[in-house]
Amino acid sequence: MGTRAEAGEGSSIEALRRQASAAFQAGRLSEAMAVCRTLLAQAPERADAHAFAGMIALRQGDAATAAEAYAAAVALRPDYAEALYNLGNAFKMLDRMGDAEGAYRRVIELRPDLAPAWHNLGNVLLAQERAGDAVDAFGRVIAIDASNPDTHRNLGIALQKLGRIDDAAAYRGALALQPGWPPAASNLVQVLLEMRDPEDAVGVCDEWLARHPGHIEALVLKCASLNDAGDPQALDFLLDSDRFIVERIIDPPPGYRSLAEFNAALADHVVAHPTLKVPPADDPTYHHPKLQITGELLGDQKGPMAVMEAVMRDSVVDYWRRVGDDPYHPFLANRPRKWEISAWSVVLQGEGNLVPHIHLDGYLGGSYYVKLPREVADPDQQEGWFELGRPPEELACHASPTPRAFQPVPGKMLQFPGYFYHGTTPYTSPTGETRITIAFDVVPKV
Repeated sequence: MGTRAEAGEGSSIEALRRQASAAFQAGRLSEAMAVCRTLLAQAPERADAHAFAGMIALRQGDAATAAEAYAAAVALRPDYAEALYNLGNAFKMLDRMGDAEGAYRRVIELRPDLAPAWHNLGNVLLAQERAGDAVDAFGRVIAIDASNPDTHRNLGIALQKLGRIDDAAAYRGALALQPGWPPAASNLVQVLLEMRDPEDAVGVCDEWLARHPGHIEALVLKCASLNDAGDPQALDFLLDSDRFIVERIIDPPPGYRSLAEFNAALADHVVAHPTLKVPPADDPTYHHPKLQITGELLGDQKGPMAVMEAVMRDSVVDYWRRVGDDPYHPFLANRPRKWEISAWSVVLQGEGNLVPHIHLDGYLGGSYYVKLPREVADPDQQEGWFELGRPPEELACHASPTPRAFQPVPGKMLQFPGYFYHGTTPYTSPTGETRITIAFDVVPKV
């Protein structure tokens, strides 16, 4: 029989465990961790307590502490499959993909039919550019449990990386489980365009839009598919540029004697903004090292952007008034009733351009021209102009697009639907003149 001291110690540890669990369930994570550390100080041999500390740390977003805790649990109990699985998750969050792979493989040795471990192993292998191994891992998941649409989609991604674009059935498997799921629908449409099957791509977009009316990516991919399918009437209905692209020169806002004075204040604010920087090379808008982009301009310390925000809001209201209502057009029928504006600045220092892109969060987009190089004045060259309607090269469209170019002018506000691909034409200024634009999105509020 145990001593009274041992019984009392056990009772104390159990009380601490219940206290930590109650705090965790109530969302008091710091308290739960503090109690868990007290428990571990009294019972460092408790593998389950180390694992609980790891779970709390993961919920706190502290993957490094979680990895330490789960590693301690596994050191005490090498066959602790749950702790091993979560150790792999912590390593994955830390981008330690080799260690994550090792943890997942140890789990699979213990529990070969644990589908989530095979799934996460496949994701880690994909991250390591080992697509063939990832295909095998995702295939094992589906053989065990075919109910996870993520697995089918990730299998499709792995097959694409291997050049097996004809195996689009993986994406269809995801959509069969979750019809209209935007990530899988997007993947499938892009594969179908690459396979020169735009009619099928249009059908996928239609089902996508039936379940997610007005979805910006669905609309832009439907336009690309209609163009490849050679259906100009349906394409013109969606890309009615005469109706949906609105240009105007704004009036000098209150507090400024002229647009030139207002633009000078905006330019000074942008150039001095602490978030202005060259985007990383893998940014979808990146094209040239002379391109810089700010972060959000409508946060703290707005400066002249406080006035610009009012101008943009008025322009949005005016835009909807100009384009009118149409219950049969997906863009107009699903326009947001509540919205907010997000704004940033794009600065090209003497040369460069923005590649065609869309903003998935923006239902309506806009550009305001603050400062421009003299090269944009030549209508024959169209250097540094704003271009709408040209899809990016990676979309693998086969039919020639019909983009429209717009000449920037200081003080001009240009607005367009969020599903219009947009970018800028290249320019080079021998004297190093800068091109500064305020870009903004109308973001729907739920």
